[in-house]
Amino acid sequence: MRVENIAVLGRGGSLRKFKKFSDLFETIYIVGNFYKEIKKIGVKYFKDKKIIHLISRTDRPLRNGYYKKLNIVRIQTMYHPHQLVSTKKYKKGILEKFKNFKIEFLPDYMKNRGYPLVDRKIIYKYMKEYDNYKDMNIFIEKNFKKEIERGVEKNRRSRYWPTTGIYALDLCLVESLPENIYIFGIDAFKNLSYVKYNWEPGHVRENKDASLVSKLMIYHMEEMAKEFCKTKFYSSTDSIKINQINWNKL
Repeated sequence: MRVENIAVLGRGGSLRKFKKFSDLFETIYIVGNFYKEIKKIGVKYFKDKKIIHLISRTDRPLRNGYYKKLNIVRIQTMYHPHQLVSTKKYKKGILEKFKNFKIEFLPDYMKNRGYPLVDRKIIYKYMKEYDNYKDMNIFIEKNFKKEIERGVEKNRRSRYWPTTGIYALDLCLVESLPENIYIFGIDAFKNLSYVKYNWEPGHVRENKDASLVSKLMIYHMEEMAKEFCKTKFYSSTDSIKINQINWNKL
């Protein structure tokens, strides 16, 4: 059964709009170290929802007992189990940090999505030459086999997504096929975070704004809007422009 409304929540400044629309959703995807965001928005806005928590290698379990207070039904990664064992003697890997929780690994239906593990500059170079990212991926997989092998070994992952938020968006679309998807706080580094973090200065990081990661995030969102053309996209950010008829601003 197709889901009517679903939301993906990143940590960018436009996350502030989530409160206004929170009643629309029974299912939401939250990204990364999200406990400060839950606290600032208010726990009541997350109650009685099915929550999927997307994590990367650098993330830690949510604090404040949120796994018990909220209906977090799944902790999801983009890795295979053997890729999550820490290679650094004094640094905990995800499996250690989340040892008291059940985490899910890269699903079979996502193993050929995202991008091959090549330098981001290669993706950026060819993305303008193809009408869709899948055809570009076929070209890269055919012509950069050695580079991909090195990338998989070095990065200890099988596929590349620009950020965990973009992976969350892709995953949500594939497994839920929503009629409407609402995207909050995925601003492609064009705004400050919704919650202030120590690593972030008091101004918009122009170097990040102009980075390949930002450009690849926007590119992939546009490709998702093209691929899932029957889904209506609603974005909370005014800072990015997606030229697709099914893309809307909140």
